[in-house]
Amino acid sequence: MLIRQLSVFLENRQGKFAEIARLLGNNNINMKAFTVSESDDFGIARIIVEREKIDTAYNLLKSHSYAVSIHQVNYLNSPNKPGTMAIAMEELSKAGVSIEYMYAFADDDSHNSHLVIRTNNDELANRILSEL
Repeated sequence: MLIRQLSVFLENRQGKFAEIARLLGNNNINMKAFTVSESDDFGIARIIVEREKIDTAYNLLKSHSYAVSIHQVNYLNSPNKPGTMAIAMEELSKAGVSIEYMYAFADDDSHNSHLVIRTNNDELANRILSEL
């Protein structure tokens, strides 16, 4: 399934992600998933919020002078068992789809894994992943 994700450019400074988390939380916007990557000077927080609140979150962050954009990504909810991820990645690779980045999670109590994938061809990736 295709979903929209916020990407927020941050200074690599203590407390910057906490500021975003507090801003969203104070405005009743729940972060459903996120990942933060960093370099020496900056970081990028990629954040999934409730579908109906993404535009609100985007406008809120923009109004507080954050450099933020919205990107389309693939979301895959799949069985949490060995080899499932390999099948998905092999099918994407066979179709010539390159992974730009991805992040995933599953907890011990869940029978499913949750994966967010940004590719070089999200429409094709979506068709492939929805057939699995």
